[in-house]
Amino acid sequence: MDFPLRVLQPFLGARIVKTGLAVFLTLVLLHRLGSSYATFGAVAAVLAVQPAISKARETFRQQLLGNAVAGLVATLLGMWLPVTPLTMALGAILALGLLVRFRLTEAAGLAVVVVLFVMDRPEHDFLLYTLERMGIIVVGMAVGFVVNRLIRPPDVLGRARAEIASGERAVDQFMERLLLSLGAPQEYQKEQIKRDAARAQEHLAAARAALDLGESDVPPAQAAVLRQANSSLFVFVEAIMDVHKLVLEAGGLPHGPERELLTAVLRSLQRYRASVLGQALHGAAADPDAARSFHSALAAFGQRVERLVDLRDRRDFGLQLHLVLAEIRHMGWRVDSLARLCGQG
Repeated sequence: MDFPLRVLQPFLGARIVKTGLAVFLTLVLLHRLGSSYATFGAVAAVLAVQPAISKARETFRQQLLGNAVAGLVATLLGMWLPVTPLTMALGAILALGLLVRFRLTEAAGLAVVVVLFVMDRPEHDFLLYTLERMGIIVVGMAVGFVVNRLIRPPDVLGRARAEIASGERAVDQFMERLLLSLGAPQEYQKEQIKRDAARAQEHLAAARAALDLGESDVPPAQAAVLRQANSSLFVFVEAIMDVHKLVLEAGGLPHGPERELLTAVLRSLQRYRASVLGQALHGAAADPDAARSFHSALAAFGQRVERLVDLRDRRDFGLQLHLVLAEIRHMGWRVDSLARLCGQG
C-alpha cells in the first residue's frame, strides 16, 4: 500500500482533491435528481473550483452571470432560428462578445458549454428544456463553490513564512562556509557552492510560488514585506557566490586586518539581517544595535579598502576587495530597505 501512495502523493494537491470531490458530489446529486445530463453539471463544478477563496467568489459571480447571458442568447436563437451548426456557432460568438463587453471573461469557457448544451434541443418544450439544462449548470457551479468554501484553503502566509525561514537558515549555512573558506577559498569546491546556493534558492522559490498562489487573499502590506524579505535573501545567495569568486581571484585572505575586518562586517550583516527578518516574519522587535554595528563595521572595512587602493604595491588587491565591498553594500542596502518597509507597516 505504501508504494502507490508515494507515487500518487505529488499529484494529490488540495485543489485536485477539491475538484475530484466537487465532481463526485455533483454527479451523485444530479443522478439522484434523475438528470440525464449530470456530466455537464460536473464540468461547471470543475470550473468553479479555484485555489483561493476570493478567486472562487469572483469566478462564481462571473459564471452565474455568464450562464444567464449564454442561456438567454441560446434561447432566443433557438426559438427564432432553426438549430444548425452555423446557428450554434453564431450563438457561441454572440455570447462571447457580450461577456467581453460586460467584462465577464472568467465565464467564457462555461458560456460556450451553456450555448451548445441549450441549443442541442428536442423539438418540443424548448423553454422548459432550456431552464432544466441551465439549472443543471447552476447546480454544478453551486456544488463546486460550496466545496471550495468548506475545504480549508492552504495557509499561504504560513507556508511562505516557513519557506523564507528555511531559506534564511540555508543562507546562514552558506555564509558560514564562505567565512571558513576566506583563507583558502579553493577548498570550497564549486560543486558544493552550487549545491548550497540551490538549497537556499529552492526554499525561496517555494515561498515566492506560495505568495503568487494566494496573492488575492494575502493583505497587500504583508505580501509586500514577505516578497521583499524573499527578494533580499535571493540577493544574499548571489552575493555570497560573487564574494567567494572575488576572494578566490584575489588568492585568498591570509590572517591579518583585511580578513578580520571582512569577517566582522559579514557577521554583523548576518546579525542585522536576522534581526530585520525576525521583524518581517514574526513581528519581533528589531534590534537597533544590529544596524549600528553593521554600518560601523562596513565603514571600517571600507576605510581599510580605500587605504589599500592608495598603496601602489597593494592596489590590485585593494581593487579586488573594493568589489567585495560593493557586494556587501548591496546586501546591506537590501536589508535597509526591508527594515524601512517593516517600520512603515
